Amino acid sequence: MNRVVLAIRSNLPDEMDWALQSLVRMSFETPDDLHFDRYPALAPALVEKLNSADQFKDIDTYSFQTNDGKVVTTDDDLGLFGATVATEKVRKQLDKVLEAALVLRNAAINPENARHLSRSQVCAVALVKCLTLPSDRPSLVELRQYCLDIVESVALFLRPTSSQDSLFRALAGYLSSDDRGVLISALRAIARLVINVEANLLQAVDRKVVARICALILLDDEELLSVCLDFLYQYTAAPENIELTGEAVDWRELVQQLIRLLLYQAQEWPQKDARLISNMILEKKAPPSQPPDLPNDLVYELLSFPEPERATQWMRACFEEDSEGDVTQIALWKAYESRFEEYVKQGKKLLPAADFIKNVTTAFRRAAAMVVTLPGGQQKFIIKGIRPREVPMSLKGELYVKCQWSSTSPSWPRCTSAYPSIKDLFTHILAVHVPRQPIPAPLPSQQSAPQPASNATSSAPIPPLPPPTTNGNVGISSGPDAPATNGFPAQGPTAIEQYENTSMSDAPPLSPISASTTTEPVQDSTAAESATRLSPVPPVPPATSQHDQQPVRYFCHWNGCTRFSPHGDTDRRKVISHIKTHIPDADHNKPLPYNSRSPPLQTTASGTLTLDTAILSQNVVLVSKSTMVDEHGEATGIPLTSCLILRNVARSDTGKRLLSGLETELIGVAAVNTPLRNYIADLLDVIEEKKRTIE
Repeated sequence: MNRVVLAIRSNLPDEMDWALQSLVRMSFETPDDLHFDRYPALAPALVEKLNSADQFKDIDTYSFQTNDGKVVTTDDDLGLFGATVATEKVRKQLDKVLEAALVLRNAAINPENARHLSRSQVCAVALVKCLTLPSDRPSLVELRQYCLDIVESVALFLRPTSSQDSLFRALAGYLSSDDRGVLISALRAIARLVINVEANLLQAVDRKVVARICALILLDDEELLSVCLDFLYQYTAAPENIELTGEAVDWRELVQQLIRLLLYQAQEWPQKDARLISNMILEKKAPPSQPPDLPNDLVYELLSFPEPERATQWMRACFEEDSEGDVTQIALWKAYESRFEEYVKQGKKLLPAADFIKNVTTAFRRAAAMVVTLPGGQQKFIIKGIRPREVPMSLKGELYVKCQWSSTSPSWPRCTSAYPSIKDLFTHILAVHVPRQPIPAPLPSQQSAPQPASNATSSAPIPPLPPPTTNGNVGISSGPDAPATNGFPAQGPTAIEQYENTSMSDAPPLSPISASTTTEPVQDSTAAESATRLSPVPPVPPATSQHDQQPVRYFCHWNGCTRFSPHGDTDRRKVISHIKTHIPDADHNKPLPYNSRSPPLQTTASGTLTLDTAILSQNVVLVSKSTMVDEHGEATGIPLTSCLILRNVARSDTGKRLLSGLETELIGVAAVNTPLRNYIADLLDVIEEKKRTIE
């Protein structure tokens, strides 16, 4: 080996040829025999040869000085050598540099050799020289690739102190390369270079470059995808980097892609390992046939917006994204037009129908207007990707809470009120459905021979535009003051309309279960006024002495509950305690992104298992999936890196906004992907902790 080193340093052509060719063969066939620590002079000799590469910066269009001092200039491509002495000499010199670089590249694969090279400042300077050579010289492509491979091997042992480090800047310049091999090597080298450095070097990377790397994960290229994710993991490890990108990177879309990659190349378990759940099948609940009625306070808020923002906010309040849902364009437009028709007469302007349909993609990015050809050849114009909500959503992203009280009497159908908070809903139930002194049922003598109607009230017109108000506790009223439905077919008069258009003598007979039409006496005048405003209640006749003698009984008719049927219970507190078990928890109407699906209790189009979707009919096999694992059975590869990037994003200041509403999807992945289950659980903990910190 000493002779090889001396031959390299001799600069004698024949000796150098022999020495370098021997080293190339040894580094390829028996790389374990090539140890720089055993031969201290070997690495400096090879680096010295590599350090002379800067003389080729003008190669392919170069000037060369001959032995007699004459300067020869040529434009010949080095791959098409001329017969001149100048081109032949340059070719041989470049070959020697390439051979030295190849030996260093093969030797650096050994971690001990890579550590040895990382301690050499001369080696770092030589690598920077080679990486900063002109990138448009075809003859230098091979040399550049060897140097990138060397940097990739030694990067783990380097400790740059700032983003102005010459080697880091040289590598960052290749992140915009269109050469796949160069880009992969540069990304891998930078990811390894910053992994053990506390300084945030990656903040110096241009945000357009980061956006390009984010876009590259959409390609079906596993090697490129892996290095892009490695880079993004190091980039997002510093939370401030997420804010630095500004609008250049669509982090919401990136989060969606990362969730998709959590099941990248997932393999289903064999059938024998699948779990079998007997006597259960999941069915999707049909979407609502019409959008929900909007409460007056939400309508007034919408009226404060100019077009087209008003149309956008209305669509988000009444509809939600659903990849399998669709709404006809005419029905959507008619619903909007009908809802604001009365206000148009008062001077408000609506968005034209054509512009309204185009605006759908602004409200919902995944929605699209399309034409469907029916079997009979008839064309149907639809908006694909949305469906009506069960209950409206406020401009803050909070779902209204719907009262599901329904009586067994056909004269009193399901309550249609909805409220902006759980507290308002509970006040409504106490005041309307379970009052302190419900009206007993009339005597049989009062139920016969109904008298002609008198003093019937007529429907009042829609109220004029009110001044701005800060009180949002206005429920959805089904009475005469309520606006028209949103352009969809009406379901007929409601119970309150029937009652107010009928005289006392024609009113349906009241029983303890229909006592929900009375207002609860409230001690506080403000609370009483709020309860009355939340749910307008028709007047009721005073109780007679004979009525007072009858026992007062209470019932629960939440969603058809028969807990106290048919005789009821005289203990009001007991009934109220039971009703509380039906009321949704406080998290029910937490703010959601505009494109989020409603909670499972509100919609089940995604197949979420609820009481409405579990049908005892047949067997269902739940098959688990497994992504890449290492030799110890631990998660690895692209799915693991994607999960770790999501965890970094969740820790940032915008983590709550970016991951809000996606917990259900993450839980779904954890349910089927066993290797990632613990990592996703950690991610969910970070999301929850971030929410508590912000709140």
